[in-house]
Amino acid sequence: MDHPFRSAAVGGFNRQDVLSFLEEQSKQAAQAQKQLQDQLDEANRQVEALRQERDGLSGTLDETQRQLETACQTRNSLELLLKQTEQDLADCRAGAEQTTRALERVRQERDEAKARLETLRPDAQAYIQLKERTAGLELEAHRRAQSIQEKADYNAQKLRRQMEQWLQRMGREYEALRTQVETTISHTLSELNQAEENLGKVSALVAEQESVFEGIKKVYHETDLSRVEAPMPIEEE
Repeated sequence: MDHPFRSAAVGGFNRQDVLSFLEEQSKQAAQAQKQLQDQLDEANRQVEALRQERDGLSGTLDETQRQLETACQTRNSLELLLKQTEQDLADCRAGAEQTTRALERVRQERDEAKARLETLRPDAQAYIQLKERTAGLELEAHRRAQSIQEKADYNAQKLRRQMEQWLQRMGREYEALRTQVETTISHTLSELNQAEENLGKVSALVAEQESVFEGIKKVYHETDLSRVEAPMPIEEE
């Protein structure tokens, strides 16, 4: 930048004009340096805020993944419970089958007793009493077997309905959690990408400001009075 200096009485420029000019340049350089330092501090604060935000998003993503793992473990536990329930139902059916076989043995014993009674007509009264007793036993055994079968079927149906309700509820909760996890992950990835882009911009701005600051420092040092050459006098028109 050109500045007119008054000529001194004995060659060169007026010393006060030169000193005033250098003082003004020094003030401007100091002010520019302060502004650049303020901008650099603000950029550093923004970088730190972005880093903290990125760390927070990473923590949210980790917590969401842990919740998803817990939901998967719960689902596996319910599947194991369903298998155990089906095994219990099979055991109930096996018990009903054993009762049926016991009833069949009673019927066989009745038939055998009936055959023996046919050969013992003199003991007809005893046969009649045994027949009535056998009929009572058969009826009682049949009622008992039917009661066991009905109870087993009722318990099995009730247990299956409960398991279906549990599975439906867990399915809904799992789907809701999966949707929430997918939304959170998508939002987190978007935020992370935006944070990386902002960090890149801030880094570029900091690099540019450092370059400008170095240039100002260089100009400032060049205005040092101990190294400034005497300016040439301006020709008068």
